[in-house]
Amino acid sequence: MSMMLAAVSMSTGCRLAELFDGTSVATVKVFATRAGTPSDDLQFPDHGDAGSNRVFVNDMGWQVSLDEAYVTTAEVDLVRCASEATPLEMFWGPCAEDFVITDDRTTLALGAVTVDDGDFCRLDVTFAPYMIVPESEQHVKPSNPAVEGNTVYIVGVARMGEGDDLVEVPFEVITAASVTAELDLSEIDDNRPLHLEDELYPRDLTVLKTYDTFFEGVDFATASPAEIEAAVLSALELDTRVYNGARV
Repeated sequence: MSMMLAAVSMSTGCRLAELFDGTSVATVKVFATRAGTPSDDLQFPDHGDAGSNRVFVNDMGWQVSLDEAYVTTAEVDLVRCASEATPLEMFWGPCAEDFVITDDRTTLALGAVTVDDGDFCRLDVTFAPYMIVPESEQHVKPSNPAVEGNTVYIVGVARMGEGDDLVEVPFEVITAASVTAELDLSEIDDNRPLHLEDELYPRDLTVLKTYDTFFEGVDFATASPAEIEAAVLSALELDTRVYNGARV
């Protein structure tokens, strides 16, 4: 907890003086998590527990088992409804999130930013290669060193059928490609934009990646590695979500 408070203090830094000169400012903290796609009432599927493979079925009928899965969030920008963007200070630099080692919906603090009060309509989340930041000694580094330099690092197997008809297709998605998810905040506060005004405490937002959408439309019997990679990057761009609060 003390580590988190220190990080928030660093992120607000020189702007703390504004709290005493009449300027109204607010701090927004952003967290990352992942899970299967929730229902409309935020009920989540069970695709596996901490330390176990994540297993689910894609829309083509393939059972997908993820042995390893890392996705790196490198940058987050809070965008006013007037289109002015303010980058968050990332607490530990690029954050490589391990989808398997902990339970789904476990959150990681990404960063924070202090801004003048106002309305905010978008959160831009950029997924880009993981790079170790030397001065960020407290950041938990990936257990697999091969994650460094990559945005997505996924190793798994897809299965179809059973018994003598069982087909198994091992696959990897290891890429340094970057992609940005533009997350809509225009209705996040009771169908209105994120509104910051006279906030007594930081506002928390959680970014959710739905890994069971990563392989939608993929027929592993015929899909090329490039097509599988494109499906994962497309899902990160189009299916990532944002919610109020420090967890979902």
